[in-house]
Amino acid sequence: MAAYTTVHYFLLCCLFIACRCQFELDERFLEYRKHGMWLVEFYAPWCGHCKKLDPIFKEVARELQVTNSAVKVAKLDCTRYSQIASEFSVKGFPTIMFIHGERTYTHRGDRTKDDILEFVLKAQGPTVRKLSSVGKFNEALSQHSGSVFFLYIGNEDEHEDLYKKFHHSADNHAIHSYFYQGKKHILEDRNLKRHPTILVFKDKQFLEFEPPGGIATADSVERWINRERYPTFPKISGAGLNEMASIAKYLVILAAEQKELDDSSTSTSRMASASYENPCARRLGWLRDDELDAILDVMMQVPEH
Repeated sequence: MAAYTTVHYFLLCCLFIACRCQFELDERFLEYRKHGMWLVEFYAPWCGHCKKLDPIFKEVARELQVTNSAVKVAKLDCTRYSQIASEFSVKGFPTIMFIHGERTYTHRGDRTKDDILEFVLKAQGPTVRKLSSVGKFNEALSQHSGSVFFLYIGNEDEHEDLYKKFHHSADNHAIHSYFYQGKKHILEDRNLKRHPTILVFKDKQFLEFEPPGGIATADSVERWINRERYPTFPKISGAGLNEMASIAKYLVILAAEQKELDDSSTSTSRMASASYENPCARRLGWLRDDELDAILDVMMQVPEH
């Protein structure tokens, strides 16, 4: 049986290399999933959103092929293989998942080529990347200038208590942010309050984790990382609305287009700065007018009697 599975997996890989794109999966995927990394779209043939995603997903597959990525791109028809969809707890279409053995991540961001590729880059890991020099640290600053990343500063002791808690939270949020580790010298003249410590870099500044009562628990590290993983004034995708709302008591949303925000930078800056006043209780964000309209349409629908 093992030899049979190995032969079929070899043939599957040959097919993947030959088509240099995506391919259709079947009921044997529960066995194939054990071999390598997969980016899978779970879809239904009648689904309009799936049809809209199809050309984008093909572009993603081609891009990963061009860059010689080890990630295999595939699709699975959930109307034919509903038991596979149930195995992965698929509840809507399309669902995009990164699968590596028993480890799975679900993409909840925008369904653009760049967003999906970014999702793959985060999901394939490593969960915590190493910054060994000032130059590497500056590269990370440049790469994530418009987003958020976390940095553990310590002595590279994987048995250190704070590092273990940091790594555990990094595993939980691997597809949300980037996580790094390094020694204090990479920060040059930046002053820290404690060592070892955890920093978040966003909005062209950095914040240091301050353990409640001076004691860093797994829960306090997790809550801090979960709260700080968004920029101060982020663009919210429709898919990520509930997730962002879960970390704040109130969520204030501005419906606008990017050009409007650029033209009214003064008022936008005031709104963004306001979120620092009480980040646990209130979050500010923005999304496109058409996205807000779609969300309101769903919320305002009158139930049928």
